[in-house]
Amino acid sequence: MAMRKFEYKTIKIEPQGFWGTKLDSDKIDKILNDLGDQGWELVAMQDLEMNGNSWSFHYTFKREKI
Repeated sequence: MAMRKFEYKTIKIEPQGFWGTKLDSDKIDKILNDLGDQGWELVAMQDLEMNGNSWSFHYTFKREKI
């Protein structure tokens, strides 16, 4: 029986705008759906915050290696 192998991809999405508080949910959905169409599965999301403000969001995906 062959061992399953995976590959991983992490992307960073940063809030936009003067104060860095704007997130474009349509843009995020497009990015996530495009990766899903390529076979990537979202396995984790991390909000990197400092002093109560979100500076970036890291999304980690995996897919089985063929």
